[in-house]
Amino acid sequence: MKDKYYEQAVTCVKDTVLPAQIKLYKSCGGNLDKIYGEAMNGNGYFGKVVKAGHIYELGYEKCTCPKVQSGQVTDPNQCNCSRQSILYVLNCLEPNSTFEVEILETILRGAEHCRFQITKN
Repeated sequence: MKDKYYEQAVTCVKDTVLPAQIKLYKSCGGNLDKIYGEAMNGNGYFGKVVKAGHIYELGYEKCTCPKVQSGQVTDPNQCNCSRQSILYVLNCLEPNSTFEVEILETILRGAEHCRFQITKN
């Protein structure tokens, strides 16, 4: 589901995160279990396979939002931009699949890490 953060999210990740994720996706043969179970762990990110082929977690060790890092934004609703960026990337990688992304916890909301649950329907 797109919300008011969608365009901001696309602008933020389309030229940086998306190409890196496309490369990772291809190197893992399009296997999301491998991506979130192995390849996504390191460099400030961590992944987890909750239910193989269906449910994953993606986490960030620190907030990656430039607007939050600069102090420009402190509203926890900004975390929906990260949620939308994950959706955008997944929809680019697998345009024929349907995904849902739920915010589990974020640093801006008082947690130690940012964590999102990804469901592939």
